[in-house]
Amino acid sequence: MALRAIDPAKKWLVVIALLICLQVLGSLLLARSFELTALGDLIQCALLLFCTIFAFSTASKAESKAKLFWALMTLACGMWLWAQGLWTYFEIFLRQDVPNPFVGDVILFLHIVPMMGALAVQPHMKQGNQSAHFGSLDFLLLLIWWLYLFLFLVIPWQYVVPSEAIYGHNFNVLYFAEHLVFLFALALVWRRSSDSWRTIYAQCFGAALLYAVGSITASKAIDLHLYYTGSLYDVPLVVAMAWFTYFGLTGRRLLQQSLITKTATEAHGIWAARLAMLAVFSTPLMVAWVVFDGHTPPRVRTYRLLLTVGAMLVMGLLVFLKQHLLDQELIHLLATSHQNFQEMVRLKDDLVNKEQSLRWHSMELQRKNLELQQVSFTDPLTGVWNRRYLEETLAADATLVLRSYQRNQGSDIKKDDRRDLVFIMVDVDFFKRINDDYGHAAGDELLRKIAQRLSTVMRKSDLLVRWGGEEFLIMSRSADRSGTSVFCSRILDVMASEPFDLLGGVKVRKTCSIGWSPYPWCESAYEAICAEEVIELADTALYLAKSLGRNQSVGFLPSDRAIHSPERITIETLRERRSSLIRVIRTPGTIRIANAEQNASAKTVYLPEK
Repeated sequence: MALRAIDPAKKWLVVIALLICLQVLGSLLLARSFELTALGDLIQCALLLFCTIFAFSTASKAESKAKLFWALMTLACGMWLWAQGLWTYFEIFLRQDVPNPFVGDVILFLHIVPMMGALAVQPHMKQGNQSAHFGSLDFLLLLIWWLYLFLFLVIPWQYVVPSEAIYGHNFNVLYFAEHLVFLFALALVWRRSSDSWRTIYAQCFGAALLYAVGSITASKAIDLHLYYTGSLYDVPLVVAMAWFTYFGLTGRRLLQQSLITKTATEAHGIWAARLAMLAVFSTPLMVAWVVFDGHTPPRVRTYRLLLTVGAMLVMGLLVFLKQHLLDQELIHLLATSHQNFQEMVRLKDDLVNKEQSLRWHSMELQRKNLELQQVSFTDPLTGVWNRRYLEETLAADATLVLRSYQRNQGSDIKKDDRRDLVFIMVDVDFFKRINDDYGHAAGDELLRKIAQRLSTVMRKSDLLVRWGGEEFLIMSRSADRSGTSVFCSRILDVMASEPFDLLGGVKVRKTCSIGWSPYPWCESAYEAICAEEVIELADTALYLAKSLGRNQSVGFLPSDRAIHSPERITIETLRERRSSLIRVIRTPGTIRIANAEQNASAKTVYLPEK
């Protein structure tokens, strides 16, 4: 049961690691023998078989350009497996040394070309159909050029005039150059990619770099007759094969996370076309080499001359095809340009006709947006501002206050220069009784009347907000904290002075409880607590006023201890019960209403006449 819970990818990773360990142990502990040779060949064949299967599985699940990318990687791994299979056939089934030159060298050389083709697909980039078409022709030119180089430099010394030394030298040089080009292309696409494709290219680059070092080292050892299958020369190759296998194994998971976020640039397409044309222009130089190289055997010179002429013919046909497609695209672009010009003239006329209408609709939209914003910031019941509006404006008001204190830091702040904010929380006493006895419609009417009455005692610069339920918040701007108690006393008197006329002629008298606190809370430490925390203090003061009997205001100001030790001021210390840093300012209401008068069943409530 525990094995079933393991991720299949991790199981395969364990198998791959075991194969590497087996190869390392065999290379270190076993002498040159048929058993060591069989072990090395079978391990390499197994790894390449796994690599081909995993790449094919990923290609079958991929889409669009990613599918082509993994299909070409599958072809490359399959060709690599083919070459290794031929090598294994000689050593295990025929039990003889692999001849040098080896017939599978051409397959081994060409299996990197599909990898280059996979990079040319650039699955991490978006690309137009026409650009992709021309890119395919450019890549085909480069592919033919690579084939031409191998046939020009290596094949003559294998079949035309066999020479093991020249064959090995030319093969190693060309094979090394092929690896360098592949690594350079990998580094280029790796740098331009992102997200999961960047991880895919990074793994491929690491495996390719290790493969290049191992394969070149092994090829050199073969020429020096130092190499044998299963030797330490095979360890880098086996690790590179295992890395490519892991690359194919994790490709599907990484592919599911990948997003094509970039677009192929025109500069990249131009450089690809220029490289293709350089390949075409290199063929006359190869002809000059054949003609003026007097040290090459005549048979090789004839072979190379015929090969170059054939390559020039094929490349010329591809260039002609590309030019034909370019001409067709140019004609199409000219026709499209003319059509677009006619369409532009028509659109210009339409634009002139619709400009005035658009301007009018824009102004109308602005007006509607202002109305919508006004509605979203207004309490639908009372018509005053809502809590959302306070959240939008509080930061600007608090910043203005702090700037005022920063400008006057180190100097005496004049009373006229004060820009304090005072937050006053107002809660209606025994409001629930109205809803219980007269219904929620009467309670809603009472809230509207209370909002109107509070508005009469406020300045135009002050802000009245319905905080929630029967609670209101007054934010007094440019206020003097020393006069807040008097202002709160006035609110208490106005609330209790006259009865409220509700629906159906019902009249009730109501008192309120008030909690208030200024911002900055302490003038000597104006950045100790923020405005939101001061609102929290005002709310705490409100509940203290209610617990002390209602119909009164309670303010929280810094005590002498807080003023002399401002570093002790934090919201945590102020939340402590009976904090020594808070000085409580209590102001009772001057108009007293008996508790029975505020009861919904009180006899003093005015009832409608029959």
